[in-house]
Amino acid sequence: MQLITDSREQNPLIFAHVDGIEFLIEALPIGDYGAKLNGVLVKSVCERKSIADLFSSFSSGYENEKSKIEKAKLLGFKYILAIEGTIFDVREGYQYQKDGEWHQSKKDGLSQCKQLMTMYSKGYFDIWWCKSRAEMSFMVIQYFQAVERILKQQS
Repeated sequence: MQLITDSREQNPLIFAHVDGIEFLIEALPIGDYGAKLNGVLVKSVCERKSIADLFSSFSSGYENEKSKIEKAKLLGFKYILAIEGTIFDVREGYQYQKDGEWHQSKKDGLSQCKQLMTMYSKGYFDIWWCKSRAEMSFMVIQYFQAVERILKQQS
């Protein structure tokens, strides 16, 4: 199996060596992480979001984010939203520093959680709440290895 990090990923996850997995960086049609089995792209992608990126992507960048999710659906991809934080971290909201002052995001944390859970409930994507980047790296590997096992059983 080849595990692919999208070439446009700005803060890539670090993956530990795993026998049987080749790690590549190349452009994916959608998402930040994907996989190839026997040279064929698996129809699942993981989109990594830091808490800051999450609040930005699902408020001021919502139309762009929605377009990515719709593109994945059109291409027949399962879309996994992998969040660098727990649902409780998101519920706390997001603070950022601008011009030397601290600001609170316009969207409060509970509203962000409600939006994500509504979209998840409607089937737009799956959600992974990850306590750390290391946990997310592990989940990405485990997920694509599971997909590999399932596809091998079906063939």
